[in-house]
Amino acid sequence: MVAFRLTIALLAVPATALAHHSGLYDESNIVAIDGTITAIAWINPHVRLTLATAAEGGSATSWEVEGTSINALERWGVQRDWFVVGERISVRGPQSRFEPNAMIGATAELADGRRVVLWPNVAARLKLADTGVDGLFPPPAAGAADIGATVVDRSTPPSPRGIFRVWTPRSRPVADPASLPLRESAREAARAYQPLRDDPALQCIAPGLPVMLDTPYPVQFAEDGDRIVMRFEEWDGMRTVYMNPRNGPRVQDPSPYGVSFGRWEAETLAIFTTYINYPYFDDLGTPQSAAVTVLERYTPSGDGERLDWVVTVTDEATFTQPVVRRGFMAYEAGESIKAYNCTLVERPGIGADGDGE
Repeated sequence: MVAFRLTIALLAVPATALAHHSGLYDESNIVAIDGTITAIAWINPHVRLTLATAAEGGSATSWEVEGTSINALERWGVQRDWFVVGERISVRGPQSRFEPNAMIGATAELADGRRVVLWPNVAARLKLADTGVDGLFPPPAAGAADIGATVVDRSTPPSPRGIFRVWTPRSRPVADPASLPLRESAREAARAYQPLRDDPALQCIAPGLPVMLDTPYPVQFAEDGDRIVMRFEEWDGMRTVYMNPRNGPRVQDPSPYGVSFGRWEAETLAIFTTYINYPYFDDLGTPQSAAVTVLERYTPSGDGERLDWVVTVTDEATFTQPVVRRGFMAYEAGESIKAYNCTLVERPGIGADGDGE
């Protein structure tokens, strides 16, 4: 059972950006609904529940409730069979900015009284639940008795380079479009962005650089001869970093991931990427041009427990100066890259094809 403490009153809180579908939900408008589950879509990138709620006059209103991914819920010990069509459920979370009967279900109370966190980092940030950790995934040694995590052995020694393992993001920069040094043309393009129409994630289109680097899901670095392969759990992403320029791709055609070359700076892995044709700098609709370049540096700690990273994005057509982002990842022994398998599901007002249950 996933344990947490619910707040009693609905909260008025500052709006902050959510990862993926960032502009769709208003964190200053927290709602609570009770209803009967009529459909379940247990899919990535977001689990979805359809609820029928009683209304005046005996008619029912249908609500679409979005939780986090299957992968995240599994790590929190939340199971699919806890949710049953025809059973009652109470959910609480931010309401959609665009759809009157859509919301994030940050927390839920099941018919049998169990209280469940459906979107851990949102629930914690909005103080709808005390999850014990700030990030999306709980460290195995933190609050294991409360959140169903398993304490695992951390004694595995680091690899010779210290970077070749699976890392779990722990600190990421806050998405704040107002802080970006945008040129006026880029501001106008960002204002024209409409999430329901333009967000690639709603169509299961994997992001390119640099936004793919802003992930809450595990990332693996692996050696492959004179190349390094980076596997991203989110979107089942995989990119190649060429450590020997002479053995790089024969044709450097633009692509969402671009063409990446790396080098070692002592224990730091530096990666420079160009030929990027992905249209957005972030998941908030900030544009970027075909001239964008991305410089990444990853530095593991001596004990192999932490990987600090710095990303510098240069795009003179979009920004008046380079944009620098910093964060770090942690090593969690026993962690692995899970399959993501993004699945389309029909949403009100979007019209994507998909199957519910």
